[in-house]
Amino acid sequence: MAIPPLLRRPLLWVGLFAALVAYGLYALWHIPVEVLPRFGYPQIGIVVHDPGATAAEMENLIVRPLEGRLMGLTRMRSLRSSMGQGTAQLTIRFDEGTRPQPDLQAVYAAIDRARGSLPAGVHPYAEVMGNAINEIADYSVEIPAEIPAYRVQRAIRTRILPALRAVPGVQRVELFGSGDEALWIQPEPAALHRYGIGISAIADAVRRQVVLGPAGHLDLGHQDVLIEARHLPLTGAALRAIAIPTAHGDVPLGALARVARAATPIHSAVALDGHPSLGLIVFKQPGASTLPVDHAVAATLQRLQAELPHGVRWVPIYRQSHLVGLIGSDLGRNLLAGGLLAIAVLLWLLGVHRGVWVLALSIPLSLLLGIAGLYAFGQSLNLLTLGALTVAVGLLADDGIIVLEAIYHRWERGVAGIEGVRAGLKDIAGADITGTLTTVAAYLPLLAVGGLAGLFSNPFALAMSLALLASLLVSLTLIPLLLSHIGSAGRTSRSGGSLLAWLQRGNHRLLGLTLRRPGLSALAAAGLFLLSLIALAVVPMNFLPLPNEGVLLDGFTLPPGSTLAQTRSAVAQLTRHLRADPDVAHTFARIGSARGTAYTERAFAGEIQIVLKPGVHTASLSKVAARLLNEAAIDGVQQSIDTPTIERLGESLSGLPQPFEITLYGARLGTLESLSGQIAARLRHVPALADVFNNDSYPVPVLRVEPRDDALRAHGLDPQGFYRQMALLLRGRTLARVPDGEWPLSIYLRLPHPQALGLVGLRRLQLRTAHGWTPLGQLADLTVTQTPNQIRHLDGARAVEILATPLAPLGTVTAQARQALHDLKLPSGYRYAFGGLYPLLMHTAWVLGLAALGALALTLGIVSLQFDGLRLAGILLLQAPLAFTGGALALAASGVGLNATALVGFLTLIGISLNHGIVLLSYARANERAGQSPEEAVREAVRARFRPIVLTTLTAALGMLPTALGWGLGAAPEQGLAIVVLGGVLWSSLLSTNLLPALYLRWGRRQSA
Repeated sequence: MAIPPLLRRPLLWVGLFAALVAYGLYALWHIPVEVLPRFGYPQIGIVVHDPGATAAEMENLIVRPLEGRLMGLTRMRSLRSSMGQGTAQLTIRFDEGTRPQPDLQAVYAAIDRARGSLPAGVHPYAEVMGNAINEIADYSVEIPAEIPAYRVQRAIRTRILPALRAVPGVQRVELFGSGDEALWIQPEPAALHRYGIGISAIADAVRRQVVLGPAGHLDLGHQDVLIEARHLPLTGAALRAIAIPTAHGDVPLGALARVARAATPIHSAVALDGHPSLGLIVFKQPGASTLPVDHAVAATLQRLQAELPHGVRWVPIYRQSHLVGLIGSDLGRNLLAGGLLAIAVLLWLLGVHRGVWVLALSIPLSLLLGIAGLYAFGQSLNLLTLGALTVAVGLLADDGIIVLEAIYHRWERGVAGIEGVRAGLKDIAGADITGTLTTVAAYLPLLAVGGLAGLFSNPFALAMSLALLASLLVSLTLIPLLLSHIGSAGRTSRSGGSLLAWLQRGNHRLLGLTLRRPGLSALAAAGLFLLSLIALAVVPMNFLPLPNEGVLLDGFTLPPGSTLAQTRSAVAQLTRHLRADPDVAHTFARIGSARGTAYTERAFAGEIQIVLKPGVHTASLSKVAARLLNEAAIDGVQQSIDTPTIERLGESLSGLPQPFEITLYGARLGTLESLSGQIAARLRHVPALADVFNNDSYPVPVLRVEPRDDALRAHGLDPQGFYRQMALLLRGRTLARVPDGEWPLSIYLRLPHPQALGLVGLRRLQLRTAHGWTPLGQLADLTVTQTPNQIRHLDGARAVEILATPLAPLGTVTAQARQALHDLKLPSGYRYAFGGLYPLLMHTAWVLGLAALGALALTLGIVSLQFDGLRLAGILLLQAPLAFTGGALALAASGVGLNATALVGFLTLIGISLNHGIVLLSYARANERAGQSPEEAVREAVRARFRPIVLTTLTAALGMLPTALGWGLGAAPEQGLAIVVLGGVLWSSLLSTNLLPALYLRWGRRQSA
């Protein structure tokens, strides 16, 4: 291959690399740092809150109108809806290729068109799915017992939230835990009865007392003066003085009701270490760097501490910067350690001379250029890209070693100076380019993968490709340029020469064996390949292991229909158990879902964030979680402990993540309930499943109040008047919001404790009618009935879910579940499907499998062009599945589970496994053209290439060794990837120096001849 004239202009390359290094340093300083890459799903989530509404009411009054508008959106692929007591969640997925932001705008437009059909006060909130991973900070506040929580909430809302929302990079801030500060009018039924005043009369009279509005303007001299009419009762005394008209004259409100300054009631709760508290959640903008945003939020809270009431202090619960710093420091340290180990082995095996220092320079330079490329493509440094660079650090010396060895080979044969550089570069450039491009070709199909697989494969593939292409650029330009100024190999002292000689002698004997028995050698390699597949089948699977975040998340669920008081009691018991553990610093419990948040749990579910003490040995996270789960176990409470990031990633991917679930589809709720009960009963006999939970069909009681028409007519009342009185007394209503300083003050009307009335008390509740007072039980029928706890829709069709905890690999669990359900008879129109984590993993494996086929096809095309045909290309490609053997056996021996990053590692082996073989066969064919016999040509090629192969293998292995050993908690997510690539590289190197030459002589000679 001739050297292009462009490569003979050193000043041009010096200037180019100076500019690239400058841009790389700029990118290194400015590139965002995150836990995970930005989600690009064309999927939008909608959350709706309407406290007090049943699942059926949410379905008919809210979800159906929204679905009717959303189903008409163009390019909508699917619509999933879940509705329960007081909450509903809708997930709209659009076609691949659509952009999330325009999709979000289209969804909001559909919501606006549906608003006229929604109940008053219902405000759907929509966001791009995946926003949960942008939750960077959770704080609670420690509130002294004498200070009401609503007062603290008002101070935070008026003085601190505006400052937080102004922090660069902050997307949204949520504050919850208390109702709004209000003047609560609590009517006394006996007084109402005594004065003959109905609850509606109080509501009307209070509303008439609140006046605030424009009343025109006047010209006063040279000024235009606006007129404002204002009458605002801002104190309890002012409200108590309001005159309520009666048949016998006006009566002050204070004689009819108690007026208290209190919080409006809410159907959720927050507790810090068992005491009432507030929750503050901060979300960053997608693409914003976690560390500066989180630090700015913490600094803002500290700066504004004095704005809080005396004795109130912030308690940090979760900070994503802890995880980002952990991953960055540990992977960064492993990257540095791996690079130093790779450089050390180069110095040991090649000796200390200027050429090795030139080679050592290529590793950090290639990494810097790779980071510059990531920044140019709008990527961030995250779990995936940092992992790719950490694994790549050992591979980046490959191109440089090939070029260096080729140039030194020419120098050792007497071609000195720049001519030796040119000759060596000419010898190796074609094979070097082909080898690197085949490696990059393995990643190109991954860049086109979408969905869940694309979330992990795209950033990783881009980072690896950019780093390898940067390494190729450096090896073909900067290394020859610097070596041309050295001029010769010089004298070197190689302390590792004896090891190289010993390895070469051993390889010589092994090569002789494979050359004599090529068929038997190939059969043995195939046998090991089958053994690796068997070993991989029993490897435990997990989605994505994450290092210790200093926080564990205990998700809990009581039986559906449990009261808020019951849930509070259970959470208090859980908190006591957790707080008794010596490793726990704080607990932060959230029950139910507050208005204005993206949470969707009902009052019988929620989560407890468990803050661990700094001294906890974080490597034992799984043991700590298992111990806490055992200590906090309560009968009737379903719990699961995970890390916050895994939980939020699951929420981002599927809304409500569960490891295993079965979804049953059908039209009638009664039939669905019966069938789901049968499925749950069968699943309880599956050995690999535990905690089978038929959540959706779990019935909850509803008290149905149906006014009788004849009774209403007899008492001069209509259904609307009946409902208005009942709703004011039992559900309550905010009559007005009056300006009061920085935040409006609510005027709220409701009985003080209506939930304590009971069925008998409700029947006796007096309503005002045309003939005086009448018990509610005489006007309406009260019936306790059972309704579904939760209703689901898929594209408008009803469905229920059965959940369980898998005790074995998901593939095994699903196979056993299928067997248990194989003879289940379903009515026409009813079907079930497996959901949860299993289909996500299966779809991911299927998509990555297609990407692997695409990578093989692309690689085959590149290699075929290099070797003018398919025969040698096919022999070379045999190394890809055989290299799988090393990765699979290494993973099985390590005990590390198979996860998303390990799957990407197997794809990495496709390109890596070919590089050595391409260069070696290029040397062998060149030797044949020089007149050597085929066997002599192969043996000479192996002898000439053995040292570079050993060098590249050792540098790659040592570069990945710190991560493969799991040094540092931040390396845990990438450990499986590093183990797979490490095992594959070692096995591939052994194949390329032994089995490949034998296969070439046995089956590749017809073409080369």
